[in-house]
Amino acid sequence: MKYITADEAVTKLIETAKTLHGELENEAAAEIYARHIVGHVLDYCHRKDFPSALILTGAALIGSWLEDAANGGRSALKSIKQNDTEFQFAVAETASAGSTMDADLESLHPKLNLYRKVRWPTCPCHTSDAAQP
Repeated sequence: MKYITADEAVTKLIETAKTLHGELENEAAAEIYARHIVGHVLDYCHRKDFPSALILTGAALIGSWLEDAANGGRSALKSIKQNDTEFQFAVAETASAGSTMDADLESLHPKLNLYRKVRWPTCPCHTSDAAQP
């Protein structure tokens, strides 16, 4: 398994997004999205290095988010019925925070679990040598 630094991951995510989706209209937003993805992966996985196997997944998300931003974003609207005006909202499919970006990142968690490190307690009260009251 190959891991890269966070800055390398941001650069590779943007390059891969350009390759997949052509020239990016808003490269500044792509960099913000790339940093958001890298930060989320590193925080969730308790890592300081980014798994290079996630570059394609992250680049696809960047392309999707840029497309959503260009088209006015995604809504929680599930279906529309024209006669008698019926709307259905996909409330159950949205993230707990209500953001579609957060929902996309939450959907990655099963894949991210492969790269997740265990966080061992470092405080003295949780070590085996700690005196019990």
